[in-house]
Amino acid sequence: MSTAAGYIFHLITPVGAVNDLANADFASLDDARAEAMTLAKEYMRRAAGDGRDVSGYAIEICNEAGRTLSVVTFRQAR
Repeated sequence: MSTAAGYIFHLITPVGAVNDLANADFASLDDARAEAMTLAKEYMRRAAGDGRDVSGYAIEICNEAGRTLSVVTFRQAR
């Protein structure tokens, strides 16, 4: 039996954090990081279509208690 853990994704911009970009359950932190990479790529694609540069953004992955477990920078997701 596998158990999923809850993760909270926060969007980090150069001027500060935007809380609760997404909340989801994943089997592992690696799975949560893979989803954060997918989200970052999609966000960059949409921003590029609008002529915005979001390469300095990141997604912070926290556990349900709010502790930061990992950070995925948009530069990593290119």
